[in-house]
Amino acid sequence: MRPEMARVRSRLKGDATGPRSRGTAAGKRSLRTVAGVAITHPDRVVAAAGDVTKLEVARYHADIAAWLMPQVAKRPLAVVKCPGGDLAGCFFQRHAGRPGGAAERPAATPPWLAAPTLADVVALVQDGVFEFHTWAASFPRLDRPDRIVLDLDPDPTLRWAQVRDGCTAVRALLDRLDLAWFLKTTGGKGLHFVVPLARRHTFDEVKDFARALAFSLAAAQPALFTATAKKSERTGRIFVDYLRNAPGATAVAAYSLRARAQLPVSMPIEWADLEVDVRDAHFNLRNVRDHIAARARDPWAGYAAARAVLSATRQRALAP
Repeated sequence: MRPEMARVRSRLKGDATGPRSRGTAAGKRSLRTVAGVAITHPDRVVAAAGDVTKLEVARYHADIAAWLMPQVAKRPLAVVKCPGGDLAGCFFQRHAGRPGGAAERPAATPPWLAAPTLADVVALVQDGVFEFHTWAASFPRLDRPDRIVLDLDPDPTLRWAQVRDGCTAVRALLDRLDLAWFLKTTGGKGLHFVVPLARRHTFDEVKDFARALAFSLAAAQPALFTATAKKSERTGRIFVDYLRNAPGATAVAAYSLRARAQLPVSMPIEWADLEVDVRDAHFNLRNVRDHIAARARDPWAGYAAARAVLSATRQRALAP
């Protein structure tokens, strides 16, 4: 059995045969502690998420920590918080709040929201956080982005076959530029192509390159793509959002939940996974662990070794 599958199945087996089976007070208390963090109101049901409880949300993050933490631990965060588990009352938070939650970076102004450990992540969940969004740069070099995110945001009227055609076009462009790419769902109607970069470029350089990618796609297939955010331009098309690559901008982290019905997950996927419609809650809190256990390999294996430089040759290839 592959180590990745063994870890997940061991975790799931522990959940099924561990403290739940004990009738002692100590056993019951242990059900309400996750990664050393006490979970208050553990049996509170998350509104609009069926019978999912707050404790189950906390356990999800502990169960997939081996995959989630590399995505969030070293980056400034923005989070979506839903007090009381009410998914209709959520708000976006960009900066560190009261002490005891995520770590603050004293040297930064304003203080960045960060979660360098699993306990930090679970503390945020305990405080009502459902979504984790990350910068395109990581500590300590917040002035040097280390990835490009191309956010494919399709008009809701588009069929899955059209969205898949859009992904094929993005893949062809990145392959032509010899740029490694990694694909994930957003937990909504779109998908993200993520291109790992060496830390050699400024945000302006990376955003300009991402913009050139977006406009190249729109010029080649104007009936399918637009690089313009105007709503009137997006009808019946896929908006290629390159603005995720600006300083301070964020994109939902891989393996993060989304604060929506059924609690979808932003899930790394293989190209072959696009054979079916993987949008919205296709991946969700209840099934992601089984998907991880069943897959033959990590779709994002080799990410760190694939970092590229935006060379003059690549930039010239995108020139209009």
